[in-house]
Amino acid sequence: MPSNIKKSLTSWLLIGTGAIFLGMGILAFIDPFSSYIKLVKFSGIGLTLNGGFLIVVSALNTRYPRERVWTQAESIIHMLFGILFLFNPLLSFIALPYFIGSWIFLVGILKILASLTLRKTLRAWSYIFGVGAICSVFGALLLFSPLIKANSITILIGAFGVVIGALYIFDAIRYRNRKDSLDLML
Repeated sequence: MPSNIKKSLTSWLLIGTGAIFLGMGILAFIDPFSSYIKLVKFSGIGLTLNGGFLIVVSALNTRYPRERVWTQAESIIHMLFGILFLFNPLLSFIALPYFIGSWIFLVGILKILASLTLRKTLRAWSYIFGVGAICSVFGALLLFSPLIKANSITILIGAFGVVIGALYIFDAIRYRNRKDSLDLML
């Protein structure tokens, strides 16, 4: 597959992922309680789909094998949490802050480690590091304050969705015409 087609597909996947996060964030601000229930219902589907997107990106990424390994690791995290949400919705409803917080925190740590490992091969490793730091902070906030009201949790998750969604869309537009695509952002 030609490089420009791979880059275009990666860019569109990044825009799609960013739009999903952005939409989730906006919905959380509009109707927090309803959003909490919808988060439980659709988180498993969203995480499983995102894991699938990452597997596709990983398969298309033949240029950077080290980046590919990190993308595969992230897809495994997404798939595991997606399956957890899909197969146990009652537990997911009760423990949503723990599950979402753990998922966001693990993805953040993975992005930080990946950015530090790949800093010699990617020009924008600091951007990935920043996204990892943002994910880690949001994840820690959810993990260490799970007993706050559902509205507050949903608004925190919504803020995460808006910030990460905007960063993904910005990244897709910014790196569409560059040689090094940031598949790791997904």
